[in-house]
Amino acid sequence: MNILIIEDEYSLADAIAETLKKENFNVNIKTNGEDGEDEALTGEYDLILLDVMLPKKNGFEILENVRKEKIKTPIIMLTAKSEMSDKLNGLENGADDYITKPFSTRELMARVKIILKRTNNLEDIGILEFGDLTLDIKNAKLKCNENEIQINGKELDLLEQLIINKNQVSIRENLAQKIWGYESEAEYNNVEVYVTFLRRKLNLLQSKVKIKAVRGIGYKMEE
Repeated sequence: MNILIIEDEYSLADAIAETLKKENFNVNIKTNGEDGEDEALTGEYDLILLDVMLPKKNGFEILENVRKEKIKTPIIMLTAKSEMSDKLNGLENGADDYITKPFSTRELMARVKIILKRTNNLEDIGILEFGDLTLDIKNAKLKCNENEIQINGKELDLLEQLIINKNQVSIRENLAQKIWGYESEAEYNNVEVYVTFLRRKLNLLQSKVKIKAVRGIGYKMEE
């Protein structure tokens, strides 16, 4: 899952990023409002952590513009301000949560997981299920009935995205950006290669789940 951090305090942004990476999240950091808004408007993120006081454009402006574009990415506002009016301003304009600095990374992670659990309808942010498959992200294991195999690296990342988007087609270009990163030079056919690897693992597990190719668009999980 991809998380965008828009925060101009470099040390804080890095600390948050390291904590998120340990939980197997992909993280992108922007340190000013204009660059942050450009990234937020791509709609490619699963969650945005948005500071209020930013150079070039503040967090409330970014929040307003993101919601005007009908982008439903959940947003947690980060700020040193504790006034109730600021909290209400954020929440009334479409923020999903609000956390006041200083905060502990443990508190932030708890809020992140609650938001992602709610917006992705996941029973457990570390366990994903589809059909006869159970993907244990933390322990990098894929289970089907009594069968179990280890699944790592890009295969794990790709299957995670496909299961999260199980009710819709996952666009190939979006998968490439989420898994290989926004600045990666990886070719889109990397997705096709790793889909092939995943199909082999599903066959090995004797799963009834199939990864269907939607020509010219991407892939979709089917039972």
